[in-house]
Amino acid sequence: MTRRVTVTTLATLATVAVLTVVMPASQAAVSNAVRDACAKKANAVTPPLRAGEREAYITNCIADAAPTPGKTKKKKSY
Repeated sequence: MTRRVTVTTLATLATVAVLTVVMPASQAAVSNAVRDACAKKANAVTPPLRAGEREAYITNCIADAAPTPGKTKKKKSY
C-alpha cells in the first residue's frame, strides 16, 4: 500500500512540475486586460455558454487578440 501511494504521489508531482513549466510560458504574452475583456464577451453571449464552451470561447478570443510571432527581418547592411 505504501509503495503504491508513493508511485502515485511521484506521478502527480511530476505532472504538476511539467504544468508549472509549460503554463506560464503560454500565458505570459497576454495581459490581464485581454483575459478580462474576453471573459466579459463570453458572459454576454446569448444563449449562455456551458462551462466547456465558455472556456473554449475565452481561449479563442485570447488567441485572436494575442500577437502572432512573425519572421524576424534581417537588417540590410549597405
